[in-house]
Amino acid sequence: MLHASGSRRVCAMVCLAALTALTAGCGIFSGSKEPDPGMSPAARLPVPEPAPSPPPLRFTGGQIADEERLKTLVQGKTTKAEVRELFGLPQEVVVSPGVESFIYYRDRTSGFFSRTTERVEMLTVRFDNRGILKDFEYRYSGK
Repeated sequence: MLHASGSRRVCAMVCLAALTALTAGCGIFSGSKEPDPGMSPAARLPVPEPAPSPPPLRFTGGQIADEERLKTLVQGKTTKAEVRELFGLPQEVVVSPGVESFIYYRDRTSGFFSRTTERVEMLTVRFDNRGILKDFEYRYSGK
């Protein structure tokens, strides 16, 4: 009986020694594992992805379009890029067969507790399939 108990103890010690030897080099139990000396410190760090650039700011004050800027729109000549340069990014883009429309709108309100709309403006600019100005419409109501 003593012999069986001793062999179990020896078997357990051998298994424990084998397990220790197998896991000694893997760094599972140690946070102090030395990195590969051939690897530079920068190569060991994860590379973060750059954040996307924010959209350009859109002017929020004043009117969408004054008379001078509207006069620069020429049917059959003005391009989408020129319209974006004049008025900024549109609030909406509507695409239909053969026509793409940029829609700009703005409203001006007043009052602290009960907001009252004083003026509403809307500019719709339509382009043909080549990106050239087809026509435009500017409407407003209020002061």
